[in-house]
Amino acid sequence: MQVKTIEVQPYEHEPASNAYLMSIIGIISGVPLPIVNTIASLLYFLAQRKNTYYVRWHSLQALLAQVMLMPFNSIALAWTLRIIFSKVQSGPDFIDQPEYYTELKSQLTFLNEATVGYWAYICFIVFINLFEFIAIIVTATEVRKGKNIRFFGIASLTDLLCSKENKIQQFK
Repeated sequence: MQVKTIEVQPYEHEPASNAYLMSIIGIISGVPLPIVNTIASLLYFLAQRKNTYYVRWHSLQALLAQVMLMPFNSIALAWTLRIIFSKVQSGPDFIDQPEYYTELKSQLTFLNEATVGYWAYICFIVFINLFEFIAIIVTATEVRKGKNIRFFGIASLTDLLCSKENKIQQFK
């Protein structure tokens, strides 16, 4: 089997690098909503789908990285909202207490409802999001320099999903 190497032009480095920066923009604009990062990456991929293979490939890899992270972030968000709104809906379980005591107790009930499992999961989510944030910055920088960075596990899926034909005619 013959492997065809693809020649990457210098003008392709910046748009390929920008694919990773879209998720950082999504983080800045919509930190609490995990879907925002995925939508930003999807829109960038759709905008680049007629670009060169190199740009499409990196756009797709960035999108798949966001898609794989989204379920973990969504579970954390749903779990947090459930804890917050379960206490709000049930209301205070005491009457004739001073107002400051009621406020203090409602704040402490959130901490009481959040189990050790919840805090362990939140720590895990913070860790993987921090790791992903650093990996995205490093990847965007390296791709801009012309290095081809392949994410473990995601790159092989990207290879399967991305068409190898160049769909744009650029000047040489």
